[in-house]
Amino acid sequence: MKKTALIVCGLLLAPAAAMAGPTCSPSDSSAKILGAASPTAIHRAWQGKQVGYGWSLQVDRSAHDADGTEYYVGDLYDTNGHLSTRKVFVIEREWDCGP
Repeated sequence: MKKTALIVCGLLLAPAAAMAGPTCSPSDSSAKILGAASPTAIHRAWQGKQVGYGWSLQVDRSAHDADGTEYYVGDLYDTNGHLSTRKVFVIEREWDCGP
């Protein structure tokens, strides 16, 4: 019975762990929050605002534009760990995704 329960738990948790990407933080206070894979496509909720160092991005995937710039796509969390904005784009070089 215990072996079956462990197998079921492993099967349920494995996809969630595999889908979660790295958690990143801005490398400086000028990091942009974008609505699309373009450095000029500032997200409408972030017009005139800046993200601070304590914010984080839970990366779902990455994307590239025609110029070869790499972007991370994911959910943005505030300094208290609360979800702020879903499915934002950020420029990869503006964020640190360390261990």
